[in-house]
Amino acid sequence: MTRPLAFITGGAKGIGFAISDEFACNGWDLVITGRDSMALTSAVASLQKSHPDISISAIEMDVRSKDSIASAFGSVKADAIDTLVNCAGVIIREPIETMSDDDWVEVIETDLSGVFRCSKAALPLLLKSARATVVNVGSIAGSVGIAGRSGYTAAKAGLEGLTRTMALEWADRNIRVNNIAPGWTMTEMVRKGIDDGRISETLLTDRIALSRLAQPSEIASAVYFMASPASSYITGQTLIVDGGITINGNT
Repeated sequence: MTRPLAFITGGAKGIGFAISDEFACNGWDLVITGRDSMALTSAVASLQKSHPDISISAIEMDVRSKDSIASAFGSVKADAIDTLVNCAGVIIREPIETMSDDDWVEVIETDLSGVFRCSKAALPLLLKSARATVVNVGSIAGSVGIAGRSGYTAAKAGLEGLTRTMALEWADRNIRVNNIAPGWTMTEMVRKGIDDGRISETLLTDRIALSRLAQPSEIASAVYFMASPASSYITGQTLIVDGGITINGNT
């Protein structure tokens, strides 16, 4: 029996890697992409060691580049993509008054325009699947203001709107589109920030109802849920996975 295929942008690091592992654990073949060739190689080796029966391929791709995206999707050997996960993203921390136009464009192009471009490029292969889904990885920053992250919050807010519009436009083609909005998550980058004192874990956990940061695997489980038949009647929605930080009213 042919395994379903997930195409995961940003699938080699952090939450993206956890998503790749979650799909592999559930018997899916994978195509993972990213800009860092060394990270891609390492991710494939790790995933293949844990899941030797799964087909896993890596493609170096820049979601800011239309040509790079076209090349990546053109190289997919499978007949169909069953799920596209848009996880590639960047954060640039800078107050509005000192943020350069180049930094603003970098974030918008990666976190919002990249999702538009990849989803559009994936559509022909999604249409060949009997159960196609698109899962975007947003952020609670899409619904709240976070000082020093104007580009990021704007992009993630735009992603919520794009998700709803894609869901409406593609519903009659039997493609579901949803968005996952994680809160603070214990990625390697966040762990490094805590270890070197740039991030206070105590200040964060004091704001979170569940009093801890998410594990990447918990975000990955939510992404997989939105790709699976368990969510077959859900489309155009944003699922907040934040341990209750937004209900505290202080992010």
